[in-house]
Amino acid sequence: MKKIILLPIAMLFLFLASCKSTVAGVVSTPISVASSIRPLDADVTVDVNKKISGESSVVYFLVFRLSGDSKFAEGVDYSVNSGLFPSKISKAKSAAAYKAVTDSKCDLIVHPNYVVNVEDWVFFKKINVKVTGFAGTINKIYQQNNCNPCSADFKGGVKISN
Repeated sequence: MKKIILLPIAMLFLFLASCKSTVAGVVSTPISVASSIRPLDADVTVDVNKKISGESSVVYFLVFRLSGDSKFAEGVDYSVNSGLFPSKISKAKSAAAYKAVTDSKCDLIVHPNYVVNVEDWVFFKKINVKVTGFAGTINKIYQQNNCNPCSADFKGGVKISN
């Protein structure tokens, strides 16, 4: 009789036991695009008085997402992959960056700082990411013509976007 009672108690203990880790880091993403055709140069205005932030939380059961955001920022390079499933954390970072940029109506986050909290249970994983940084607005994007290498203050060329 004792063995029958101990098995559910042991399973309940394993289910409720958890681990938690917190990671804080800063990763920068280059603004200019380097390609073999002609690189791009961007004229960016940074508002150092306007701090922006975004937060995303996602819950997984094994490899299945139970809850979380469905909109993500594209083209963001996190360059540091950690853990067994780094794509889960990267997707949460991307969702937090998307929220920060859309809520503040800016074009990019300058000097982003990500704080990642991971709560890991046996079958469940909760990832919470908060990003803070400064609001950046892209004024113009130029394609650099016939300069090898271009100067740091290059502002000439063909206007691609406004």
